[in-house]
Amino acid sequence: MEALTLLSNKTIITIDGPAASGKSSVGRLLAKKLHFVFVSSGSYYRALAWSALQENIDVSKETNILTWLKKLHLETRINDGEAHPLINQVDPMNQLFEKKVNALVSPLAALPEVRNFLLNTLRNLALDHNLVMEGRDIGSVVFPETRWKFYLHASDDERIRRRTQEGEDDAILERDRIDSTRELAPLMIPEGATVIDTTHLGISEVTEKIFIHLYDRL
Repeated sequence: MEALTLLSNKTIITIDGPAASGKSSVGRLLAKKLHFVFVSSGSYYRALAWSALQENIDVSKETNILTWLKKLHLETRINDGEAHPLINQVDPMNQLFEKKVNALVSPLAALPEVRNFLLNTLRNLALDHNLVMEGRDIGSVVFPETRWKFYLHASDDERIRRRTQEGEDDAILERDRIDSTRELAPLMIPEGATVIDTTHLGISEVTEKIFIHLYDRL
């Protein structure tokens, strides 16, 4: 652990992968051990999906999207080492996995206007914090220059089992299809990323693999 203090300020560790591959759980534990800020980029997209539902925004119309985003005030609150997106000073974290949000988040995330809106927000978090950020294009688009890139994956059956065990009703395979085939910032293995199959590994085991990699590259 002591060797990891050699990581410089403004260090960014990215963790990409499909739904239920372990990104959030591993990222949260890793950030806690390193005393970094944990960021789930998905929570920002989900917060926007929640807001669009609250405002009855027709996301199929570009003019509606642009008008809505122009009026929307997005900020970040760091709570217990984790970044929380606030929409117009409201923290919607407890509502981000509702069925309607699950259904809208991938179509919304495929829109260039939305991705451009969030890109600077996510990047600006690194100006003041060391980060562990997870998502689907973090190592490929948001922070492609970082040394520390990881990509987690697991079998479809295992990912579905995990989601069911969490009590979530989330069509993860369909979301993966949408996110992998979209033209803008598709889900992919970032160049230079270390790939870890988490199918038969626990959260602590995956985190330990990442620590070993960090040690080896210091």
